[in-house]
Amino acid sequence: MCADWNQLFKDPDKILRSPDPLTEKFILLIDVGATVFDLGCGAGRHLVPLAASGIKVIGGDISPVGLNFSREWLHRERLKADLLLNEMTALPFGDGIIDGVISINVLNHGTIAQTTRAFEEVHRILRPDCPFFFLIIGREDARCGEGDEIEPNTYVHRGGIEAGVAHHFYAPDELKQLLHRFNRVELEERRRPYDDNEPVFGNDPRLKSQNDAVLQHWEVRAWK
Repeated sequence: MCADWNQLFKDPDKILRSPDPLTEKFILLIDVGATVFDLGCGAGRHLVPLAASGIKVIGGDISPVGLNFSREWLHRERLKADLLLNEMTALPFGDGIIDGVISINVLNHGTIAQTTRAFEEVHRILRPDCPFFFLIIGREDARCGEGDEIEPNTYVHRGGIEAGVAHHFYAPDELKQLLHRFNRVELEERRRPYDDNEPVFGNDPRLKSQNDAVLQHWEVRAWK
């Protein structure tokens, strides 16, 4: 794992601000006043639209720097959310009390055992029939295989903005197994060409020498 997650949020120019499109799909399913959890909320790019929609939002992250950025952003927008410093493997909620969980590009940061535990925790805290939406990196991503392999398909990258961060690259069958306790699961593949000029993830030393590098993710929608 990354020795210091705070490093990911220290450069304001490297902080993503536009919400992932999955957020809008998630919001449409949540009633006003319901309580949702943004697992790995980072600097707040999903907290803001969630809070603006009238949802009661709780954001959790391992980085104090990211949480401080989220707090300031929410304050500027005159929005409210509860912010928690926590690990994804131990969520600070009772059983069956959360109306929805969203997590964007977070659950792939860890070993298989850590991610398995995180999925168990999400299932535990959700109310029946409530959604768990997440985005996670796929096995066919151009970055798969780069760095030090610490277990099958899990690599600690040596370069790029996430140097030192563990990534596990997922195949559909593996995701379905992790979600075996959920009643309904939908997977949708996303592919986009790597852009060296992209302000946050461009200029990646792992990909600059590759021709036609593709970034692959799985958009997953599951219901308990």
